[in-house]
Amino acid sequence: MSKKADIELSRALSVDNVLSYKFTGLPFEGEMRDVFGTPERAGSWIIWGHSGSGKTTFNMQLARYISQFEKVIYNSLEEWPSASIASAYKRAGLKQGDKLIMVGEPMDLFAIRMQRKRSPNVMIIDSVKYTKFRWSDYEKFCKLFPNKLKIWVAHAKGKEPKGGLAVDIQFDSHVKIYTEGYRAFITSRFSDNGSGHLDIWPAGARKYWGELEETDL
Repeated sequence: MSKKADIELSRALSVDNVLSYKFTGLPFEGEMRDVFGTPERAGSWIIWGHSGSGKTTFNMQLARYISQFEKVIYNSLEEWPSASIASAYKRAGLKQGDKLIMVGEPMDLFAIRMQRKRSPNVMIIDSVKYTKFRWSDYEKFCKLFPNKLKIWVAHAKGKEPKGGLAVDIQFDSHVKIYTEGYRAFITSRFSDNGSGHLDIWPAGARKYWGELEETDL
């Protein structure tokens, strides 16, 4: 075997090594912990949904929540700046002082930004279609930032992500989130329950899913 092959081999871990390894996760609490568990601060997630499903508002709600623990950057390739993003800001309750940075720049420039010292550890990329990436570009980008959390946003076709790359990212993601009817359906590898949901707009979700309460009438 060549020296090069020896160098490329990763360290082999025993069962004890794996079970005793200390992961530094995002300290989610309450309902967020119930559905997400304690996610790692690295890897890929994906969020997808149809227009009008509450997806953009959920993105902002999630960004605001994570910004309590990590600096978050949102790269809006699709609609920045725009009135819809500003409205989503307001619906999510974002305010001055929240640790969220908004940009709208091509992925090559975004990669340069993210290589700077003290750049945010969590990035939300909206959307997959507008990255103009192929799978090889996605792999290269992920390898460039192995210790950062990359949250990808995609459109939907039926109940699945739209486009071949988005589908591939879905399979590669630790957390998968589908939005429909103002409700986010979450499947997380970090949750003991495996899956759950959060209401983006509770009254709208109850109406859409036929769960109206007396206070909604």
